[in-house]
Amino acid sequence: MTAAILLLVYAALVTWVSPPLLSRLTCRGVSPRLGVAAWLSAITGALLAWAAAVTILVAAGVQGLSNSSAMMFCLKLVGLPAAAPSPLSMAALIVIGLVASAVVTVKVTRAVRGLRLHSREHAHTARVVGVPTDRPDVFVVAADRPAAYCVVGRPHAIVVTSAAVETLDEAQLAAVLAHEDAHLSGHHHHLLMVLRALASSLPLLPLFTRGAAQVADLLEMCADDSAARRHGTRPLIAGMIMLAGSASSPVAGMAVAANAVIARVTRLMDPAQRGTRWAHRLLVSATISAIVTAPVVVNMLCHH
Repeated sequence: MTAAILLLVYAALVTWVSPPLLSRLTCRGVSPRLGVAAWLSAITGALLAWAAAVTILVAAGVQGLSNSSAMMFCLKLVGLPAAAPSPLSMAALIVIGLVASAVVTVKVTRAVRGLRLHSREHAHTARVVGVPTDRPDVFVVAADRPAAYCVVGRPHAIVVTSAAVETLDEAQLAAVLAHEDAHLSGHHHHLLMVLRALASSLPLLPLFTRGAAQVADLLEMCADDSAARRHGTRPLIAGMIMLAGSASSPVAGMAVAANAVIARVTRLMDPAQRGTRWAHRLLVSATISAIVTAPVVVNMLCHH
């Protein structure tokens, strides 16, 4: 039962303490893929710790361990009498944990379904309204502002406005399309849908709200790196700057000029030195290892 307390403490620390630390560690995008992995490790760890703690408490309630330290601790957390809890108090604690978990699960599931439906509808509309190009997944939509973004659907669609086609030269347009290709091939939309659903369902928990925003920026940097490797840095930067003043992409879409443009341009123009990259990778990898192994190590120590 001590494990339940430790899991709850671990989940609380990761939820409230780790966001500012992870932000400082990943905001520059020195290693954006590892940065995404760090945020996902923290978010997944907090969720699994909560689920495991609830499972342990339910099992303890069923077994009648009413005098356990974990029961006392959790009853205090929810404001119930902690001295010699009655079966009714234990049942209330278990119900609170199960109901809270169920409500969050339902809200997140509904939010993800809504985002997926909106994205599919947008992709379908783009294919109907847009003008086909020599690529089957790219469509040009008449608009006065230059923009380019992609949306997932059945099938996916990359939307480029007519103003963007007129503004960008061939190399710049190719780099922009490569950026959107990286989003689609990397399944970035699906990941962001889940993170944004968690953030909207748990708006008071900084790990999920800040995590969704930070991961969105890091995924843009991942797509930047992919496009720069294929078409060079200069065309991509020029395309980003030309599209930066355009309207933001729809909620379901990801645009080349949607997030942290200044920071992304800066990192492309002045990339980190090789030694700095390796040191950063080691630091982020150590952070991920600590997040993943901390509850396992503590639990093992408590059983000895």
